[in-house]
Amino acid sequence: MMKKGIFMSTLSLAAILAACDCCPQGEAKALSQDKELRAVMDNFTQNEVPAATPLVEKREVELIRLVSLVTQQSGALLQEEVATALAQGLSPEEILEAIYQCAPYTGFPRTVDAVEIARSVFKAKNVKVDENRRTVTAQSRLEAGADAQGTLFGETFPDMAKNGKDGMPIINYFLASNCFGDYYTRKGLDLNTRELLTMAILVNLGTEPQLKAHIGANLKIRTAEYVEQAIYNCLPYCGYPRTLNALRLLKEAAAEAKTATVAKTMPGKDWSVFPVGKPNDAYAKYFVGKSYLDMISTEQVGVGNVTFEPACRNNWHIHHAKKGGGQILIATAGRGYYQEWGKPAVELKPGDVVNIPAGVKHWHGAAPDSWFQHLAIEVPGEGTSNEWLEPVSDEEYARLK
Repeated sequence: MMKKGIFMSTLSLAAILAACDCCPQGEAKALSQDKELRAVMDNFTQNEVPAATPLVEKREVELIRLVSLVTQQSGALLQEEVATALAQGLSPEEILEAIYQCAPYTGFPRTVDAVEIARSVFKAKNVKVDENRRTVTAQSRLEAGADAQGTLFGETFPDMAKNGKDGMPIINYFLASNCFGDYYTRKGLDLNTRELLTMAILVNLGTEPQLKAHIGANLKIRTAEYVEQAIYNCLPYCGYPRTLNALRLLKEAAAEAKTATVAKTMPGKDWSVFPVGKPNDAYAKYFVGKSYLDMISTEQVGVGNVTFEPACRNNWHIHHAKKGGGQILIATAGRGYYQEWGKPAVELKPGDVVNIPAGVKHWHGAAPDSWFQHLAIEVPGEGTSNEWLEPVSDEEYARLK
């Protein structure tokens, strides 16, 4: 583990450049001539960020720096960082594989240039490299890549790959065989480290949809705090806007991962005095997420026991009636919400009662992180009917806690 405030404290710019015989004197001068900017950069990258991110292993900090510099196409600083990584104990194979990992995301031009820079440092320092790091063949790369995808993302990629190239869309074939098969399977870095570096590359690129997916994959391997600190190590290279966007995506992905974990676990029999019931298939098109229904009473007054999985809610709707009508909700288990159109959402816990007059547009459902159950009592009336409207938007629902 890395101690606060001491990361690279003994490696000054002069020491790095003196150790790196491959740096031409003109380039060394260019790196150091603006002393004020260099002092700010060195303090931020070597002192402040490491001190604020003690969870991230020293080796992984170096690897994140390498892929960040490749992504940002910074040849001079990358040359420095390769020399620094070697001085910090990283092997040339680890350095090259970190650079290789950039290829599927930044493209070959940046990667090829970066490999040449790294190899120039190795040559100047007489560092030997194991050149036999590939583990797949032309025949095995698709299946091996699909296995890596399945391990990280938990989806059915291996099953898809069984049909071969002809059985899958071309982009899926390329992703499995090239992106994962040609890179994630190589020697030099393990699968989990490669996935951390992929996230760092995407933070630097600012590609949000793909970044969120890879943040989610990292959350299966590491704690949210560790992932957050890894993102902060990209900050000196990609700037604040992309870092802030990445932190927002981390918050979203962590909340979704928590909800997904809770959603998989059906409440136990002691969770409520009422049964969960059967899947509410008849009304499924009016719900976001899965709900269950058990009709407690169908005579005199209709009483339905409705159970919502986490984040499940029904659409906006109105109970119409010429006279009387409406609905009464009695929360019996878990935590949920009720909201009338134009008013703030109201949190519901066991024992809470909501009276809904006819003609009021509203919705109700579970909290993002909790199962929820309520009794829905139909208030007798004349000319009663239900009007189902638009779903509650994800943006509006995301504001709830």
